[in-house]
This record gives sequence, C-alpha cells and structure tokens, in this order.
Amino acid sequence: MSRLPFRTLELVWIKANLNLKSEASINYFSYAWWIIEPLLQMAIYYLVFSFLLKQGGPDYVPFLLTGLIPWIWFGRSVSHAQGSIIQGKYLMSQVHVPKIFFPLTFILQDAIKQVLVFLLLFLFLLIYGYEYNLVLLWFIPIVLIQLLLIVAFSLAVSLIVPFVRDFSFVIETGLQIMMFCSGIFFNYRDIPAMESKIFFVNPMAVMLSSYRDVLMYQTVPNFNLLLYVVMLSLTIILVCFFAFKKLEYILPRVVQK
Repeated sequence: MSRLPFRTLELVWIKANLNLKSEASINYFSYAWWIIEPLLQMAIYYLVFSFLLKQGGPDYVPFLLTGLIPWIWFGRSVSHAQGSIIQGKYLMSQVHVPKIFFPLTFILQDAIKQVLVFLLLFLFLLIYGYEYNLVLLWFIPIVLIQLLLIVAFSLAVSLIVPFVRDFSFVIETGLQIMMFCSGIFFNYRDIPAMESKIFFVNPMAVMLSSYRDVLMYQTVPNFNLLLYVVMLSLTIILVCFFAFKKLEYILPRVVQK
C-alpha cells in the first residue's frame, strides 16, 4: 500500500475546514446546528421508544444515547461519503486531485462535528449521575477504532456508487437494517434467542457495546471484539486504497457519464 502524500492530507484538512465554515455561514444558527441536529434526532427516538412504546427502564435514556450518538456519526459519514466522488466531478475535470481526497474530506468534516456531540454526551452522563474512573481512558481507542471503521465503509461505498448509481438506495436501506441490528434500542442480553456471536458479526454492534461498557458500566470492553473490528476495517481500507490507485484515471471518465 502506498502512503497518501502529505499534500493530499493537507488538502483534505483545508477543504474540510472550508466546507464547515461555508455550511455554518448559510445557516441562521451557524455552528449551533452541529449540536441541534443530533439533539433533535435523539429527542425523536427517545419520545418514540421511551414514551410511545414504553421501552426500557430508569437507565434507558443513557442507554439510548450512548448507542444513538455513535450510530449517527457512522450513518451520517457513510451517507455523505457515498456520493462524494460524483460531487467532485467538476473539480477533478479542472485539476488533478487524488480521488480518495473526496470521501476523506467528508469523513473529516463529520469527525470534527462529532467531537462537540461527544462532549455533549459526557456532560449529559455527568449530570445524570454517572461517575468515571481510569476505565474512561478506553473511550479514546474506541473512538479511533470507530473512525477506522467509518473510513473503511465510507471509502468502499464511495468507490461503488460512481459505477452503480442505484447502489446508493441499497446503501441507505442497508444502513437502516444495520442500525436496527446494532442494539441501539435494545440490549441483546434481554433476548434469549439471540446468539452473541451472530450479533457481534455486525461491527457497529461491537462499537455500541464497547461505548456502553466504558460510559455506563465502567468496565473494560471486549478486546477480542475490538480487534475483530480493527482487522475488518484495515482489510477493507487496504482493498480500497489498491482500488483507488487502479481507478485513479478511470473514475473521472465514469462520473462524467
């Protein structure tokens, strides 16, 4: 695998920051939307599952939020990245830019936004009464592993969609299925028929369980499951890097069709 040139990473950082500033400038509440948007999504799910469907117990609110907030990050990043190369067709027709630049820009934008959302989650959990110890340090590698997973899935879908435009509908449906199978709204331990080995084939189920282990239960997450996510992510990323290199001069022709 050839390393990404430093110049490409620098361009990704510059472009992501410019996009964030542009996005904030056209909205009345500017940067506040980075927090308002996930708050609205969380409020909707909370009302539906906690009040209308009467799900969960006294700790259901933190249980829901510690699952929903990481999922929103994953789902939003993959959705944004899927059409990133197509959206960049005008730029790539004028200058030569490594095509991996486009999905990486969206990934970085969403990651920057997520920092504020995670800080909001910490604040909520502290107000709710949770206390933390050194186990909380596991939060950092868990976030980095999820970022690795996001990069893997985002690069993969960004490569497929230019060749099969209709695949974007499959991606959105797949994200919905993956969301409901990740344990956001339920604890897999409460379902006797559910085999944990099958449940944790879904890498996001591993991530959400790991977040809850650290943030809610103050226990060390399952290292073997996290290693599985790392190996899966790295494998997908390696394949995608190879594909981007091979398709570097083919993608501009494909997206112009």
